[in-house]
Amino acid sequence: MSNKNKQKELKEVLKRYVNNEATVSESEAVDRWYDTLGYESSKDKRSIDVEQVEVTTLKPFRKHLFWAAAASLILVAFSTFWFINKTATSSIEDTIIRSAQTERKEITLSDGTEVILNTGSELLVKGNFGVNQRRVVLKGEAYFKVAKNAEIPFIIQSGQLSTTVLGTAFNISAYPDRDRMKVSVLSGRVSVSQSTGKSEKILANQMTANETISFFRKTGKSELNKEDAKLITSWRDNKLYIDNASIQDIAELLNGYYHMEVNNLIEDRHTDRYTIRFNQESMNGVLQILSRLTSREFIYTNHQINIKQKMK
Repeated sequence: MSNKNKQKELKEVLKRYVNNEATVSESEAVDRWYDTLGYESSKDKRSIDVEQVEVTTLKPFRKHLFWAAAASLILVAFSTFWFINKTATSSIEDTIIRSAQTERKEITLSDGTEVILNTGSELLVKGNFGVNQRRVVLKGEAYFKVAKNAEIPFIIQSGQLSTTVLGTAFNISAYPDRDRMKVSVLSGRVSVSQSTGKSEKILANQMTANETISFFRKTGKSELNKEDAKLITSWRDNKLYIDNASIQDIAELLNGYYHMEVNNLIEDRHTDRYTIRFNQESMNGVLQILSRLTSREFIYTNHQINIKQKMK
């Protein structure tokens, strides 16, 4: 913002203040600035060498300061105070952290919570995080190791689901383009609820280690299970884990894991699902195993993977 525009904005703020039209935050900012001047007596106040202007409304001396602010020295002083205060206020806005399709990103939040974002994921950290709330919004997949705070629960919003914890480690998979969302607990206790209009429906209360809940967007149904949460979070160690996945799910997993285009060319709508863990095998080895497991053909060609129906 140019200096001319800054002066114009400041004069408008001060004018609104004198006319009782300022917002609460503007009035508080002007009052704080006035208090920083440190005047101790009416004699000190009147010692300011400023232009005398007749003003007939509100707080006589502060009206005097408004018109005096046209003088460059006081205007510069208030300018510094106002824009520092304005910057501090804007710092409580939401923050968005994204991981690209080819990277994972590790984050430590202001409360000490550790987050690892899987590829193609996004975390929105709400303004004033850690002050009177700990709320984030997740799109994609992330591992959380939440710092304990018995007074302020940690809440993750992911689509229709809200996951609430006090201090624990868990994984959430909630990619917007996938039907299934899944919360997996490694340690501690986790509660999961579904937003249904203006109310919340508890889906799982006090889940503990190796308990998972899957929520299916299309049907609105959920499933509670016992599973090895370490396997589910093996993506943190760059290991591929296919977890009760359809052919389309596998295509999306391969896309994120190998960072290349994966084309599912199968037109049928089979509901078969597959679970298998890979321990950093070569891509050709993974595709051969998947071809045998699924009775499809996984073929790498021209820097992309094509999934085809196996010829009889």
